[in-house]
Amino acid sequence: MNRTLRHTLLQRIRKLVKEYRILERGDNVLVALSGGPDSVALLHLLRALQKEYELTLVLAHLEHGIRGKESHEQAGFVQQIGRKMGLNCFIRHMDVPLLKRMSGLSLEEAAREARYQFFREMAKRAGSTKIALGHTADDQAETLLMRLLRGAGLDGLAAMRPRRYEEIPLIRPLLNVFRREILDFLHEEKIPFCLDSTNQESDYLRNRIRLHLIPMLRREYNPQIGSVLHQTASILGEEREWVSSLVREKLEQCLETRKGKKMRLGLNSFLAMPLALQREVLREAVHEVTSDPYKIGFVKVSAVLQWLNESRWGCLHLSRNVCIQKRAGSFCIEEKEPEPEISPRDFHYRLNIPGDTLIQELNLTVSTRILNDWVTGCSRFEAEKAYLDFDALTLPLFIRKRQPKDRFHPLGGPGHKKLKEFFIDDKIPRLEREKIPVVASGHEVVWVFARRVAEPFKITERTRRVLLIEKRI
Repeated sequence: MNRTLRHTLLQRIRKLVKEYRILERGDNVLVALSGGPDSVALLHLLRALQKEYELTLVLAHLEHGIRGKESHEQAGFVQQIGRKMGLNCFIRHMDVPLLKRMSGLSLEEAAREARYQFFREMAKRAGSTKIALGHTADDQAETLLMRLLRGAGLDGLAAMRPRRYEEIPLIRPLLNVFRREILDFLHEEKIPFCLDSTNQESDYLRNRIRLHLIPMLRREYNPQIGSVLHQTASILGEEREWVSSLVREKLEQCLETRKGKKMRLGLNSFLAMPLALQREVLREAVHEVTSDPYKIGFVKVSAVLQWLNESRWGCLHLSRNVCIQKRAGSFCIEEKEPEPEISPRDFHYRLNIPGDTLIQELNLTVSTRILNDWVTGCSRFEAEKAYLDFDALTLPLFIRKRQPKDRFHPLGGPGHKKLKEFFIDDKIPRLEREKIPVVASGHEVVWVFARRVAEPFKITERTRRVLLIEKRI
């Protein structure tokens, strides 16, 4: 066995560890394992570093329900890897095409949202300190081109970073490794992997860039285009980090007062900055005062800056809740409470099991059935469906509006919490909470509709009968 390539790849990962602290001794790392070549190589390389960094590794795989039998076989392949390595493996099956229809996102976007939400949930459940993703230098090049074609500023063109700072950091140990090297490594080590047939379809922009645009650029313009794009994204990422620190410094210089969701800035000091800094300081200020992530795009930023340069006072709304007020010598960015909406009337229905239940107040029909044949060991999650251990439930079940004293033990969580706290943690807007029904057994919430089932009623290896509750389409 040739260890040269393995040694080279491990050295590159160690370089990223040193530069970006993507790994720290004693880390519990959740490895996002699709079963494809990149993620399989990532797992094997992290296993090679396990003793050196005293790592705990766990696996997570989301089966999207997009490729039918092929997807299920790939999930089985991942499960087999977990068994062979003796690693805990979280597998969830989800109907992403349904999520696409519900959310209005593209299939690619819906799959990405579902995937990252799942990884974060499982990382919390496993006590992981990092989430490792198998993105490569080729992915970096493709992302840069994709964002350039769609239009992006420095944030977008900086593409992916080796470490993304959030509650549980996302790390990309293979970001300095090209796909060709990954395949050579797997071939030399005789490591099996799966291939995703959708990667050869031209329906997605990323695939068209990978299959057509980059080969054309390599053939007709620059044989090293992949390396050039990857290097460009890396440089822009480093410059973005420097700009971010400068933006925070300039924001503090302009800041006059800050209180809760309201920030007042000096107008003259703000307008004295270069235009590029004005854009970034404005974005940062809006981000800091809003409770939910809010991206203010180039067109809206330009309109705000033009308005701030004009002499008249007044108020400009960026969104339903966020506004900018201009007074003599200063302007204020504030997030206000939204206008109250009429919430649905109280409702409380006994669930027909099996059968349909109509909730008139929500114009919603819920269907239930008992499954005796289901896939043992699969942790299921699908939008607007709940799979519950039927024999763990106490009947009857009711579907009703949430109540102030409701408590809930969310799947994967450490214990019970107030339902209000769950909604806050899940970033559900206050007015939306009144429209989300709960299924309860007595005073015990067993499912928050389309959000999470309760831990005590999840399906396990010991489950014999499953209660399926779903929205009737």
